[in-house]
Amino acid sequence: MKLEKHRYEDVVILKFTGEFDTFNLPAFSERIDRMINAGDEHFVFDLRLLKFINSAALGYLIKTSKRLEQKGGAMVLARPSKFIKKTLTTLGLDDVFKMFESVEAGVQHFRTGEDVGEIRLEGGEYDEALTGSVPILFRPSGSDDADALPNQVGRIVTLYEDGLLFRYEPDHDKGDDPVESFLKIGQLLKLKFRQPFAVKEYYFEMSGQIQEVNEMSSGDDEDTSVDAVRVRYESIKDEDRSHLEQFVRDQESWKSELGS
Repeated sequence: MKLEKHRYEDVVILKFTGEFDTFNLPAFSERIDRMINAGDEHFVFDLRLLKFINSAALGYLIKTSKRLEQKGGAMVLARPSKFIKKTLTTLGLDDVFKMFESVEAGVQHFRTGEDVGEIRLEGGEYDEALTGSVPILFRPSGSDDADALPNQVGRIVTLYEDGLLFRYEPDHDKGDDPVESFLKIGQLLKLKFRQPFAVKEYYFEMSGQIQEVNEMSSGDDEDTSVDAVRVRYESIKDEDRSHLEQFVRDQESWKSELGS
């Protein structure tokens, strides 16, 4: 990752380019911490060219925001990419940071009543294809007939240390949805999904057993429903379990930081 520093009077503008993850977190967090220790308290993080961020780096940004608030300062995000916006929304962090559509607007937040003009920051290419959505593929397991069924698509709601919760929306327009016939407590499922904030560009594959199924209304249309399915991991690689447990711990750390 590349980190460029610009300054508008007492506002520090940091332009992130590339990927912010566990590998480069120590070096870049040390640079940012050094600025704060030197007395800088107002930061605009320009994230237009930040292509990826993982849970550890997100946790650092949350801690940095809280630290600056305690010092009477603040950190805002400018030009967040579609990936960053989707990431924050997916993880329930979209209300944690103030976000602005331009660097100038971010600076203006700290310079009320002052015309900051245009702040020129040279940049590279932005990959519009990046996304932060977290779908899950699932199908029943445990018999030859079940194993022959095609994958179905749901959407992960929450990850736990021992399993996950996903939502599935039945297609009632085509009559009775056969998928609902096997979404029952005790049913074994084969699961496949990506969680890029835990491990980038990697598919987790495991089996799990349904522990709970709840039907709920979807949106304002009472005729549209979704199934909320709680699954406990059964057969999962030790390394995969470790990655997912670490991601859950990172989430708990965010919640603790935000609640303090």
